[in-house]
Amino acid sequence: MATLYVRDVPPELYERLRREAAAARRSLSAETIELLRRSLAPRAETSFEQLLRGADEIRSKHPLSADAPTAAELIREDRDR
Repeated sequence: MATLYVRDVPPELYERLRREAAAARRSLSAETIELLRRSLAPRAETSFEQLLRGADEIRSKHPLSADAPTAAELIREDRDR
């Protein structure tokens, strides 16, 4: 297994890492490896359909009032300024 040395860690960052490791009952090394593993994990691609579903969900939670201006009206108002 490879070894990684990190130099010049700012004291406040080191202290925060130490506290996080203690809270998770891990060594500094184990906590650092876990943080690296999480931050470098492959990210799932978001499809266009997933984005549309998310937008629909937001719209359903926050419906517009009946007298709300349309997008075209807002654009026209902005252009007229």
